[in-house]
Amino acid sequence: MSDTAKRTSKIKISPKEIITQYWTLLPFLLLVIMFEMVPLFSMITHSVSKNRGSGLTLENFQEVFSRPIYQTAIRNSLSLTIFSSVLGIFLVFITSMALYRTQNKFKSVYMSMLTLTSNFTGIPLAYSFITILGYTGVFVQIGKQIGLDLLANFDLYTIAGLGFLYIYFQLPMGTLLLLPAFEGIHKEWQESAELMSASPFQFWIKVGVPVMMPSILGTFTMLFANALTAYATPYLLTGASVPILPIKVADLFVGDLRSRPELGSALSLVLLATMLIVIVLSNLVKRAFMKGEK
Repeated sequence: MSDTAKRTSKIKISPKEIITQYWTLLPFLLLVIMFEMVPLFSMITHSVSKNRGSGLTLENFQEVFSRPIYQTAIRNSLSLTIFSSVLGIFLVFITSMALYRTQNKFKSVYMSMLTLTSNFTGIPLAYSFITILGYTGVFVQIGKQIGLDLLANFDLYTIAGLGFLYIYFQLPMGTLLLLPAFEGIHKEWQESAELMSASPFQFWIKVGVPVMMPSILGTFTMLFANALTAYATPYLLTGASVPILPIKVADLFVGDLRSRPELGSALSLVLLATMLIVIVLSNLVKRAFMKGEK
């Protein structure tokens, strides 16, 4: 061990110095405790509590996985989320590549539009889709006039209509997240591939995509979380006619007839566990790719 390393290893930081250096993190730590740890602990304790009784039980989880309405909600949420995330990451990659190759003055205009549309979600987005693709929407009426059955018979208020809407609000956010990753693709690599008679498709499959895979997986995880937790837009469009996890969780906490926070907490933990599984799998795949590059 070198002298510098020995001197560094002997340096000890006192608790007072740690507090002095990191006291600015205390407000953030308090926010994490109050708005994340405390609600999570409360949700866990409620999920194993009896309904309006004392003692611990797993009946809430048994009801979640046994009642058809909650099974349908889990199935609908997973199908919508996986469909919109997988197709979304594919479209996001193509859109980001097109923007990366755009070098004219309109690129800033495109970026401004992406920033605007990424924040255009929730109730305003639902009303916009009702205006253009509802039963009396503009595009639906145009489809009836020109005899285009696919557009004239489009039903926005079904799970298929929600899938179309989910893809729409996934694109702007995903593009903004993935676009910086293209800066890591050096032009020299593409020129070298061209000299070796490799097609652009071969370059992206064998070089570009593997290099960008950690960013692609991170973007996919964000798209998955964004779709899995979407509430305002699907609730305004379908209400309870298309059950999904966020809507059912809200109904159990603030139901019109009676609230069941214990069952709602159990359903919330199912949603949280689904998200954690995806994050863990994404990190494992990401580490595998990073080891492969080394």
